[in-house]
Amino acid sequence: MITTQNTNDSNAWTGTGILFGVGATALGVFSASRPLIGVAVYVVAFTGALLLWRRTGGQTAKAEDFRATTPGDKTLWALGIASAVGFPALVAADGLGYFTWSALTVGIAFTVAGFYVVFGIFSLWELNRAEQR
Repeated sequence: MITTQNTNDSNAWTGTGILFGVGATALGVFSASRPLIGVAVYVVAFTGALLLWRRTGGQTAKAEDFRATTPGDKTLWALGIASAVGFPALVAADGLGYFTWSALTVGIAFTVAGFYVVFGIFSLWELNRAEQR
């Protein structure tokens, strides 16, 4: 599984995970009161995470690595990409007055956020276990 590989990239994984978490938290916290600030912090944290990953020598994905992953990994990848682009775009559209959150979209947002909180906890736990070996 991609998330449980024991590599020398654990610092890059941890750092980027923390930056992504900070960005997602800022997006969630500021989405109701200051949505454009939340999106700005998210974009800065997201960019910082990508730069950190590249500067620390993090592995880049290869097509054959993606083909070799499990269906669960591919599902997480697809949901992650859609969420990383879709939800900040909806928050920005809400801040600019082009979108209004309904009960359905709020429910979807909280479900996806909760799913990735659980995913993040298990990913950090697995990284910690891999470093202790």
